[in-house]
Amino acid sequence: MDQDFLFSKFGAKFRNQTGIGQLMEDLGNLSPGVSMLGGGSPSLIPEVEEVWKKILNKFTATGAWDSILGKYETPTGKEETLEILASLLSSETGTSISKEQIAITNGSQNAFYLLLNFYSGKFEDGSFKKIFLPVLPEYIGYLDQPLNPDSFTYSFAKEIVTGEDGFRYELDSSSFDTIKDDLGCAVLSRPTNPTGRVAKKEELELILKFARSRKIPFLLDNAYGFPFPGIVYSDERLFHSEGMIQSFSFSKIGLPGIRTGFVLGDPEVVKTLNKANAVLNLAGGNLGQYIALEFVRSGEWFRLSRDIVKPYYLKKREVAISSIRREWKGKLKYRIHDSEGAFFLWVQFIGLRKNISELYPILKEKGVIIVPGKYFYPVTNSGVSYGEDSIRISFAREDSEIQEGIRKIGEILSTYCPY
Repeated sequence: MDQDFLFSKFGAKFRNQTGIGQLMEDLGNLSPGVSMLGGGSPSLIPEVEEVWKKILNKFTATGAWDSILGKYETPTGKEETLEILASLLSSETGTSISKEQIAITNGSQNAFYLLLNFYSGKFEDGSFKKIFLPVLPEYIGYLDQPLNPDSFTYSFAKEIVTGEDGFRYELDSSSFDTIKDDLGCAVLSRPTNPTGRVAKKEELELILKFARSRKIPFLLDNAYGFPFPGIVYSDERLFHSEGMIQSFSFSKIGLPGIRTGFVLGDPEVVKTLNKANAVLNLAGGNLGQYIALEFVRSGEWFRLSRDIVKPYYLKKREVAISSIRREWKGKLKYRIHDSEGAFFLWVQFIGLRKNISELYPILKEKGVIIVPGKYFYPVTNSGVSYGEDSIRISFAREDSEIQEGIRKIGEILSTYCPY
């Protein structure tokens, strides 16, 4: 087959990707004993796995497998699941939400691929609309998704020092007035991947106000946040208002393998997502929808999020931060972004003599995997290498693996970042 034909337009998009796709391929070819601090998979928590086993056993006892495995659901999704998710979100947001506002998706990644391409790129009227990222750095998984190149515009965060070795990125809403591009949507993750930053309600309202002024939707990604897995270390809550489209996932509560999520939006957005789902997938996967129904109906979503998952990652966070301070103090100059949610640490190095991208293969060869910071910046043609002084570290690993990986990072980077 003619390769130019095979990779024209859509195919070339995936052949040439340099972000999450290439990174995921790299992470899948690791040797035993490597400290895997670069992935996005959640931990395998025994108490959580026990809940999944009980739900699956219930399907066996009730004979539900015939329906789960033997037929398609409609493209709109299982009605009982839609109803219970709408009820849950109504309760959590304090707003009235109907099943017509819920779309079942094959995870957040799938949902955002559709949404970002709905609202960006070339339109029939000849316009070209961009995706606005209000706070950089932002999730790597968005950056390869638009079919059209140069689909992002952005606002850099303000850096606020918060302690001896801490800092936080703050929303700089004053910079919004400088955004002159024709916009299709605004996008934010909460908690933010990679930094673990949790946007405050006031920040969400500022972004929403800007989005309304530009007559665009505000897309909010809750993959690590509310209502589950609830990996948020502050008293922030789920927030929803008119003009928002929100995405949710079952992956980080411990079900990454079922690839199931859902979107909250107005009925017209949901209808469009359902039509796209029918074309791409015929229907959403049944197993995830059935598990979701039992998980929410039983109330286990609340118990696991509050009593198991959040405390588990709080302990892991302490292991990671204490290891950094023990292993790196006096050897490296660094700052840790305030860890407000998710299971990542974002670390910025001061005085680094080589780019992190150049050090990545050295770290990999020595048996530790991180994610270089450059992947979280969609900045092109600026002449500045953003994120090359920073790394993302996952602490969703065994304590010994976290500690050994951090020790190796300090050992290697101290050569290039002298204290």
